[in-house]
Amino acid sequence: MASPNNMPTAVKMPLAGLAGWILPGLGHIVAGHKQRGIIILVTITLTFWGGVAIGGVRNSVDPQRQKLWFMAQICSGSHALVAYTWGNAERDGLKKDELVSSQWRSVELALVFTGVAGLLNVLAMMDALVRSDPASQTVNDPRRGPPAEAT
Repeated sequence: MASPNNMPTAVKMPLAGLAGWILPGLGHIVAGHKQRGIIILVTITLTFWGGVAIGGVRNSVDPQRQKLWFMAQICSGSHALVAYTWGNAERDGLKKDELVSSQWRSVELALVFTGVAGLLNVLAMMDALVRSDPASQTVNDPRRGPPAEAT
């Protein structure tokens, strides 16, 4: 398999976007920006799982009770899918009368953390797409003046 730097642009750009959704930061690694990808991975992972830790896995990622927040959370890719699966397993083990919505502010804070992590990942995916396109990597030196027009 070709290294990420030798990969054709037609394959590299969509792969960077998809990889960035599956695991935040992986799109930057595919685009050849390893250090930036690791920073994004750590930041989004800690933000998402910190939110889950604050609110609990049963209440944090729940598309039935928190539809709009879930739309933001799912943008963090595999993190949201793992938390959703884990939360479903936790909810299935409870009786319906034991499953009550928490009134604690911690659940609201958890929703904000996990939602923000997903929305940050959307920005990171867009950045990975741009960075994987060699046409966008031109250097604009203000001392050189405007680019010459093609005739």
